Amino acid sequence: MMDSIPRAITSAVIKIAIWVIPVIFLVKVMEKGNPLSYLGLRYNLKKGLKWAGWVSLVFISYFIILNLTVLKSNIDFQMGLHEWLNTVLLVGITEEIVFRGFLLRKLMDSYKFWIANTITALLFVSIHFPIWFYKDLFEFSYLLNGITTSFVLGIIFGFIYKKSNSLWSVIIVHSLYNLLVSLFY
Repeated sequence: MMDSIPRAITSAVIKIAIWVIPVIFLVKVMEKGNPLSYLGLRYNLKKGLKWAGWVSLVFISYFIILNLTVLKSNIDFQMGLHEWLNTVLLVGITEEIVFRGFLLRKLMDSYKFWIANTITALLFVSIHFPIWFYKDLFEFSYLLNGITTSFVLGIIFGFIYKKSNSLWSVIIVHSLYNLLVSLFY
């Protein structure tokens, strides 16, 4: 257990250093703006929480119906600090700051929303390949499912961001989705 605490914290620091700090720097230098405002972290909190609540309710219902009723799988609450911190909490924050807060917003300066959202969703899929490779999950059926799921989630997250105009909505939904995956798989 003690061995996993430094690993979890180190991984968290690396995620923030690689994902969040460069985006904050780019917003300050390229956009000459306040990163919290630019990324959608400062405004529309109430609207963002409303969207997060409704979409979270849909995801929770889907996971419960699919896993407990259809697949008859169990819930596994055995998650360590590393999984809680890095898979549930930080992945939602770091990935959404990069993909919806920065890339989608920047692409919407040049493209219509659905084109920008599709490009962002494809980029979102691409960052999952190293994870699948590392975890030795390069089987056709798993890859097809992973690519499809990541792409659809990327589209959904972009849509929620556009509708709520708040990055908090997609951070919450993304983190909840990862929590549900961790609990049921």
